[in-house]
Amino acid sequence: MTSIVYRGAGPSIAYARRVANLTQAELARAANVALGTLRKIERNERGISGDLLDAVAAALDIDPARLLPDTERPDDRLHRTMPGLAAVLAEYEAPKTARAARRRSLRERSGPSSRSA
Repeated sequence: MTSIVYRGAGPSIAYARRVANLTQAELARAANVALGTLRKIERNERGISGDLLDAVAAALDIDPARLLPDTERPDDRLHRTMPGLAAVLAEYEAPKTARAARRRSLRERSGPSSRSA
């Protein structure tokens, strides 16, 4: 399985690390990555895999997409469509089952329910 490698995330990672008041060594330890690798990523000398991006973002407690330069992750389109899909599903009326239709038909034929008295 090939892994996606993101380029240009280094400055965002370095900025987020400084905002979180972490050293490179602390972030490397928290993300379980070699310090030299993190340094190269922050200097844009090396790309970052999706898995490592997720680990760094988790260590920084931020959304991984915020670490990428003005590009989007492949799964961003899916996440953007979810609220619309959820709204459509919420308004969807499932077809009535045959049993429910028979019950309704019997109620309509028998008139007002004796339970309402």
